[in-house]
Amino acid sequence: MLFSSVALAQPTPTYRVLHLGVGMLAGYPDINSSGQVAFSLINGDRTTGYFYDGAAIRNIGSLGGRIVYANDVNDAGQVAGTALNEHGIENAFVWSAGGGMLDLRAEAGRGRSYGWAINNRGVVTGAMGETGHPFRWNVASGLEDLGVTPAIPAPATGRVLNDAGLIAGVTTVNDEVTRVFAWTRSGGLVDIDTLGSVESSPVAVGAGGEVAGNRLASLDDGGDRPFLWTRATGMVDLGIGRGSTAWINAMTPGLHIAGGIGYPDGRQRAMSWTRQGGMRELGTLGGRTSVARAVNAKGQIVGFAENWLGAMRAVVWNAQGGMLDLNRALRHAPPGLVLDHALAIGDNGAIVASSNAGLVLLRPGQGCVCGHTLGPLAVAREVAVGAPLQASVSFVDGDRTGTRGVEWAWGDGSGGAARRIVENGGVGSASASHSFSAPGVYVVTATVVGRDGRRTAVSQTVVVTGSTAASHGGSVPSSI
Repeated sequence: MLFSSVALAQPTPTYRVLHLGVGMLAGYPDINSSGQVAFSLINGDRTTGYFYDGAAIRNIGSLGGRIVYANDVNDAGQVAGTALNEHGIENAFVWSAGGGMLDLRAEAGRGRSYGWAINNRGVVTGAMGETGHPFRWNVASGLEDLGVTPAIPAPATGRVLNDAGLIAGVTTVNDEVTRVFAWTRSGGLVDIDTLGSVESSPVAVGAGGEVAGNRLASLDDGGDRPFLWTRATGMVDLGIGRGSTAWINAMTPGLHIAGGIGYPDGRQRAMSWTRQGGMRELGTLGGRTSVARAVNAKGQIVGFAENWLGAMRAVVWNAQGGMLDLNRALRHAPPGLVLDHALAIGDNGAIVASSNAGLVLLRPGQGCVCGHTLGPLAVAREVAVGAPLQASVSFVDGDRTGTRGVEWAWGDGSGGAARRIVENGGVGSASASHSFSAPGVYVVTATVVGRDGRRTAVSQTVVVTGSTAASHGGSVPSSI
């Protein structure tokens, strides 16, 4: 259903914005029940893993290489993922604030490994070895090779698991055929695709050992179909609603599923499924498309939806209030900030979203110490060598701690503190200009520094065109 008067009658939540970082997302971020976040951002040739602990954002380090994928976080704040070592080899890791980054394949000569998921007991699963075997790891037992499905001796990887220790993963038979498996200590590795799918893969495991995922019935079937597997029923196709295809993106331990339904004309609709209510569409903001990305234990679903102008906006949905554009629920938001996709939601209601000012965390309620909130960096995407590039940034100091200054970095080694800052009642802006002496691609960054020392940055890539012969020699001054 569309946003309606029924939804307006419900109390509208409000959120404060906390900036997590700038750069291209290397994968979907993950958030635990208390609102701690694990994520990876790409900047240049480096992919960096981060952890937000509820008060500060930490770089989780590396294994010697330049790429770190933070793939999952549990309620204890342990992060599982994959990082390149100093030799460029992929290694699974587990990270914690107290123990740092632990290489799960530290022994020499044991090949590659990939860390995909961690449960609340600190058990990690993924894939190991050149031939691809799923593994189970914890501190007590170390790394355990789970082998392969007896009936399908092909490469496999563990993808998801629950706190009871059931691991679900995928066996890759060939380029066109994959099969979902489940592993338990008592039963070993078992192919659970009782529907004979051409492709099947798991998305989540329920608290009772249920496995949810997506399947393709045949190569000419037209699209994915969601499934739910239990020991009692085997794999059950959940249907496609009124569409031609449907898929799962997330499921809670209590079996609340979120995903999407697709139509032959290209439309998509966000989808919710529960045992009690079955499959339902969640509507849009007036446009053609919406997709549900994540769901929490309270039944809140987040994702994106098109508005009536066709613009993509981050949304949150629940059964009582319907679908809400999160841009309408921000407190102390600076001018120009737009949230386009809600990516994850914790059980405490905190939401991770992408925006035109970088990756952000939306904290519900009144108690967030979030520092400065920045709008997007207003700057031309292209400028000629020697021509002045005008840049500005707007910000809101919602905590009223005061602004110490704004620092500019132009990506060519030059920068400095802004001299022109306008601020009134916690709402401010700063502007600067700079001329480049050589063509190239540069990342321009503005960093707002609060009086409490908290730093918040926003960046934009600028392409500088033209010939250095047309510019004057030496460095080109900035006006900041």
